[in-house]
Amino acid sequence: MRPVICLLLALGAGLAGLSLRVLVPVTPVDDGFREVVRLYPPKDKAPASNMPETSAP
Repeated sequence: MRPVICLLLALGAGLAGLSLRVLVPVTPVDDGFREVVRLYPPKDKAPASNMPETSAP
């Protein structure tokens, strides 16, 4: 492909993404989603091992 065509395609993709971001409203987070997120463990806590031979004593 010629570089000019690649640049035009990149510019078109960027403009399409920007126009979607501006035109489509952002949906607010509902209570059901917040409840699901609360069930996940915090990122800083290491997951427990399910294999006794590799778990810490």
